[in-house]
Parts: sequence; C-alpha cells; structure tokens
Amino acid sequence: MNDGSPDQFRRLVIDNRRDHAMALLRWLDPPAAADAFLSIPVEDQERLFQSMPVDLATSLVENLPYFESYGLLRVRTAEDARAIVNAMNPFARTQLFEDVSDDAWRRLFEESPRAPSPAPPPAIVEARAVEKLFRQPDGGSVQIIAPIDLTLTEGTIVAVLGPSGSGKSTLLRILSGLIAPSSGEVLWRGKPLRDAQPRVGIVFQSFALFPWLTVAENVGVPLRARGMDAEESGDRSVRALESVGLKGFENAYPKELSGGMKQRVGFARALAVEPEILFMDEPFSALDVLTAENLRGELLELWTTKRMSTDAIFLVTHNIEEAVLLADRVIVLGRSPARIRADFAIPLQQPRDARSQEFLLYVDYIYHLMTQPLAEAAPLVPGGSVRSAQVLPNAKRGEIAGFLEMLNARGGKEDLFRVAGELHMEIDDLLPVVEAATLLHFVTSEHGDVEVTSEGRAFAEAEIATRKRLFRDAMLSHVALIQQMHGVLTGKPDHSMPLEFFRNTLEKHVSEPEARSQIDTALNWGRDADLFAYDADSDKLSLLGPTPGSQPVTPP
Repeated sequence: MNDGSPDQFRRLVIDNRRDHAMALLRWLDPPAAADAFLSIPVEDQERLFQSMPVDLATSLVENLPYFESYGLLRVRTAEDARAIVNAMNPFARTQLFEDVSDDAWRRLFEESPRAPSPAPPPAIVEARAVEKLFRQPDGGSVQIIAPIDLTLTEGTIVAVLGPSGSGKSTLLRILSGLIAPSSGEVLWRGKPLRDAQPRVGIVFQSFALFPWLTVAENVGVPLRARGMDAEESGDRSVRALESVGLKGFENAYPKELSGGMKQRVGFARALAVEPEILFMDEPFSALDVLTAENLRGELLELWTTKRMSTDAIFLVTHNIEEAVLLADRVIVLGRSPARIRADFAIPLQQPRDARSQEFLLYVDYIYHLMTQPLAEAAPLVPGGSVRSAQVLPNAKRGEIAGFLEMLNARGGKEDLFRVAGELHMEIDDLLPVVEAATLLHFVTSEHGDVEVTSEGRAFAEAEIATRKRLFRDAMLSHVALIQQMHGVLTGKPDHSMPLEFFRNTLEKHVSEPEARSQIDTALNWGRDADLFAYDADSDKLSLLGPTPGSQPVTPP
C-alpha cells in the first residue's frame, strides 16, 4: 500500500469516478479504507455509501465509529440496512447494537432513507490549509491552528466544539476576516478574502455595546461604517430590532436593558447588515439558562422561517446540547494545535426533541469524542528539547477528589452526559476534571462512559494523608511535566530553581498564557501533594520530601 492512496481516493471522488473510488477502497486494508472514506466531505460520503455494494458497505461499517456507521446506514433503505448489519461479523455487530439505542435501531429499520443532497450547495467561504502561528518575543513561534481545510456552504448551520483554548474563536476570526492566517488562504465566493467584500455579522460572547449610544444607534454602527445614510440606517435598524422582539426599545440605552435584551441588540446589529454568514462566538454563554434557551428558540425560528437574510450560520460553542439542537453540521476540534478531529452532519429534522433517543445518540457521541482527547501539546524537558506529551488539565485536586467520590458512590461507572446534566455542568467545566482523573490513571473513559480504576477507588476511599501520597505517586508516575520539574529539582544541589525557568522553557513550545496555565496547575498539584514548595518573594520552587541521596528539603 502506498502513502498516496487516501489522496488518490479523494481525487477519484472529486472527479466523480465512483466505481474507481470503490475499487480503491476494496484494495486498501479495511482500517485504511475507513480513514480514507472519512477524509472526504459528509455529502460525498453519503452519496458514495448509498450506491455501495452491500459487502463493501459492511466492511466499511465494521471499521467506522459507531456514530458514523449509524449515520451512513440511515441513507440506505431499511432492507439494505438490515442486510449490511446482518453481514457484519458477530463481534462488530454486537458492539454496534450496544452503542446505539433500541429506539434508534427501530427508527432505522422502519423509516424511509434520508436521501443525500444531489450536489453540495454553493460554498460561501473556503479555508485552504489555513494555519495560525503566534510569534514569541525570542523570535520563535507557537502553532495555534494546524493547517485546516474547511468549507462553509449556503443553507447550513455549522457548530464548532472543542476544549477551552483549542482555537475555536481564532478560527472564527480567520474565517470572518478579523485576523489573517499565518499561511494558507481563505476564499470568499471563490475570491481571496482580501479582494472580496464579504458581508459578515458577528455576535460576541460579551454584549459589546457602546453605552453612550441608544439601542437603535448601536444597531446602526456597522451600517454607518459602510457609508449608509442616516435615514436608511435608521429604518434598517428599526426593522432588525423588531425581528428580535425589541420593538419600542429603539431609544433606550444599554444600561436600561437586561442581559438577554442586550444580547438581542447584538443579534439585531449583526443581522442589520444582512450578512452572508452570521458568525457567533459563544453568544448564549453569558446568559442565564432560561434566557439562553429562549434566545436559541427565537434564533432557530428566524432561521427556519427565513425571516433573517443570512445564508449560513457559524456557531462557536462549548455546549454540546446546544450544538446538536441547532446545527446541521458539527465540527469537533482538538487542541495544541487546533485540528479537526470530527466533522459530521446532524440529519435530525427541526424542531428537535432533546429527550429523543436519536438526539441523545449524537450528544453521547460528542461526549465520547471530547472526553478522549488525543495526546497533544509539548511540555518542557531540560535543555529545551521537545517531546510529545499530555496537556495538563486545569483542574484542582479537590475537584478530582469530589468527582471520584461521586463515581465511587454510584458503583464506579457512569455515563458522562448524565453526570454533566445532574451536576448542571458545561462540558468546559467537566472535561478538565475527567481529563485530569484519566491522566492520573484514576479513571478510564470509553464510549462516553467513565469508570473508576482500582487506583481511583483507593484514592476516593482513603484518608487525607493517604490521599496526598496516592496523588503524589500518580503524578510522578504519569504526569510528564511534573516528572520533568521533579527531575530538574532533584538534580540541583539545593533542590530549588526559579519558577521562571520552567515558564520560559515551556513558552518555547506553547503560547505564553498556556505555559502559565500549565505551570500554575503543576505548582498547585505539587503543593497539594507536599511535593513542591514555592516562595513568591524569590520566585523559587523547591522540592519537598526525601530525594535520592539527600536529606528532606524544607520549604523556604
């Protein structure tokens, strides 16, 4: 097998040579064929799979993630779907049945297939090998976004999910033209973005209103910036405010509005320019739960009834349920640097029932993706060399302990989606705790479920002193950054080192904020486990406890 086979497969699909593409899939090893198949756009996957012979479709389904398999089976007839499932090897079939609910299977075998689009809709914006680097003071650079290919088409709501710091907002700013990529290009309707005159609207997480302007004047700011006269700007601002339910508040000032009303003004301002794409950067996260739910519903009603003159929506969010509720397509990013880990369609009809089994299937799949991040980032090693290792999650020892105690009390295993719902936690709050517990080998995470290990159970049931020892042992066994810091301190005669040394070394490989976050977390974990002591006046980090060939070191 040659390394160019996936590229060759993509070219065959682009050239609409389906028979040759399917022949190549047969020639590839099944796992490689699945990887090549997932590398093409969702619409092409569906069209190809719909015409695929049953035996080839079966081989593909056996090697795809369960969510992808189920989504593809939905484009076949019920008879074809049964034939494909029956032809699967018993182990793969049993695993697929366990991963997908009975109700979802019943719908699959009873409903007519969902016909894939005959041709993809027109592209509005295309990112081609877009990469973003942040320059460092020493002349080096940190890669924030790895080269990404991405196309946004008309008539689609696209939601982007990913851990905090994964580059979601940076990607939004590149696609909307707010910042330029370091390499690659962005095309708008086929033209380079710098040469186009795109109409974009942006809704930010913060309300971003000018307090000295009235509501109508705030909405009119982008219109006046485009050279529109006062009369036309005023008329359009009034219409935009009416569309979001703020008729009668044109002359009010931001200080007189509630949080939900302020965000409605933000929506009206974005819609007033009649954007081709409405970009939204976590627009509901600053609102209370009920207000956010109402605004989501109003936005969806404007979109589905075509009462907003925008061709597409690009939503950055950390709320998995929000993404599944609103989006036609979901993109999940990895981090350090940002890269696309998954890109798939949500073919459920609107309005969607958040309690339905199919809705929960998509939610559970995304939880499964986001709670099993790939190895990423690059902590320091003495001498400035780099090696691939973990990102140290920003979670406190007390949060990890509480999470383990809760799981242990529930029998040691639980579905993360259910845990997040009962704790009223967003994924950005829960994910670092899960990642930290996984990194320490206190839990394992698979298929959206988390299970306590024997080490985690011992920690959850231990007294405080024993917990410190178990936490320290786990860090020194499994956490690369703390292993490296401990090694540097052990090698020093006085077992101490300026903390700035570790920050500066790490900043050669990650951004400054990320480096500081990593070091702060390592310091907090080390102090909680009586491993490190830190003197803020001298910025000295010292080693506590016995070290090889030495007496215990006391804190400064």
